[in-house]
Amino acid sequence: MPFKLYDGPTDRHHCVEILEGSSAISMEKLGSNATGVRRYNERLILATIRRRGETSKTDLSRLTGLSPQATVRIVDSLAADGMLIKSGKRLGGMGQPSILYRIDGSNGYTIGAEIGRDRLHCIMLDFDGAIIAKESWDIDFPDPLGASQTIRAFTEQNTHRLSASQRENFLGFGIAMPWFIGEWREEAGIKAEQAEAWSAADVEGVFRDQLSGQVYFENDGNAGALAELMCGAGLSLNNFLYVHIGNFVGGGLILGGEIVRGKNGNAGALASMSVPVGGGVDYLLHTASLYPVNAKRNGQPVPQDIWDAACVNSLAFTIINVNSLLDLEAVILGGVLPVSHLEQLRHQITERIKENAPRDFFHPQLLEGENGASAPARGAGLIPLYATYSPNLTALFNSGSSTASPASGQ
Repeated sequence: MPFKLYDGPTDRHHCVEILEGSSAISMEKLGSNATGVRRYNERLILATIRRRGETSKTDLSRLTGLSPQATVRIVDSLAADGMLIKSGKRLGGMGQPSILYRIDGSNGYTIGAEIGRDRLHCIMLDFDGAIIAKESWDIDFPDPLGASQTIRAFTEQNTHRLSASQRENFLGFGIAMPWFIGEWREEAGIKAEQAEAWSAADVEGVFRDQLSGQVYFENDGNAGALAELMCGAGLSLNNFLYVHIGNFVGGGLILGGEIVRGKNGNAGALASMSVPVGGGVDYLLHTASLYPVNAKRNGQPVPQDIWDAACVNSLAFTIINVNSLLDLEAVILGGVLPVSHLEQLRHQITERIKENAPRDFFHPQLLEGENGASAPARGAGLIPLYATYSPNLTALFNSGSSTASPASGQ
């Protein structure tokens, strides 16, 4: 796969980063210069406010470990730059009421896109991660040029929704897609030449040529997990597995409040998980993906009740094994299914886990995602935001340009 991965930590508000208890980084310990430390501390303040929604300077000093004087300087500077605005006052205790600050969503915007085997979903987010516009197209199978042109057209058609200040601060495009989008051709019903278009060496270049701005690429399962971590059911969680039930099942793994990508960026790739079927072994792709229900297989679609039973059994098996290894706080179920159907599956999977789990098994919470079918696209739109403004150690050593790069992690 030719795509490079952004490899940095996460922030959120509604979108947040797990930063409570973090402390200021020692310049002596890291051998960094003062400019790098200042940039890091600015990102630390922003990420903490994203987690809290709105926060006072006193609380920011306590939560980040920065001195009260440094916190005041940074907050005032960020407010002067338009990144923070006063959101109100909090009364209580002795003395003056505390002024609360929040992220100013009108300070910029991003574009996210999910490129799937059966659809293209685009989304526009403000600086605070809130949705400004979104649109989805059902397609048989995308090609790189057509997908990039559609993303560009979506951007141009929705810029009228932006304020003048937002237009001036475009943070970039996030593209979420299966790393191996051309694989499983038989299941996807695509031709060899369609698949080969995505394995060409210049695929990245096609998107960069068509899109005016920084472009980031991410696995669609990771992007969905990121959306739930930053803007959904994972808001208060540090460790969870995200399961996206779509035409092809996918997933992402969050540990320590960050996406776990693995050596090849393919950690959490649930589709290739082995599950028992009858007297043999199959892949989760074949038992928890929706394509057998949506498309004809051997001239006949799989009945919904038969699919539900296979999905419940295989996901319960997968969750028991994953949690036995990782001891997670939760598993979040998301995807394109109606809320009522997803709730039915969640209940059945919970009961099946209770029946089959070993006696020493710690049961994780089984939660429903809050972003639905939009999760991968929203997560893609969040990538440029946290790539540019999240606190990461690279920021300490790079006091030059702050332009984000998927290769550098900046």
